[in-house]
Amino acid sequence: MRPSLIALAGAAAIALATGGYAVGAGQQDGTSERSAACEQTKHEFDLRADQIREQLRRGSQAEETDSHQITIDESRAKILGLIVQQNPTCFGVGARAAATLLHEHPSEGQADAALCDLTGTKPEDCSTTGD
Repeated sequence: MRPSLIALAGAAAIALATGGYAVGAGQQDGTSERSAACEQTKHEFDLRADQIREQLRRGSQAEETDSHQITIDESRAKILGLIVQQNPTCFGVGARAAATLLHEHPSEGQADAALCDLTGTKPEDCSTTGD
């Protein structure tokens, strides 16, 4: 009778070990999927942030900016903020706060500061008003 109990206990141990591995592997896949999604999101964010940094650099050098370009620039800023808001687990609290501020109808100065913070632009290089 004892050999059958040992065999049963051995089979149960193997089943538990296999089940534990399957659960662990399933959790790992979810983490790597989220990590891959964040990597893609951050890549898109970085591309758009580079465009905005270039826009900010040009804006500080331009004498005047037409209303059509201002509309495009504002849209780019809102899109950048939406990327952060729609993927909150991929960004830190500072980026999420700046993105939220961009969508709450801030004053012009607040929007400029939030955009500069969100794109990582130094304050002295960041002038969206073109003055």
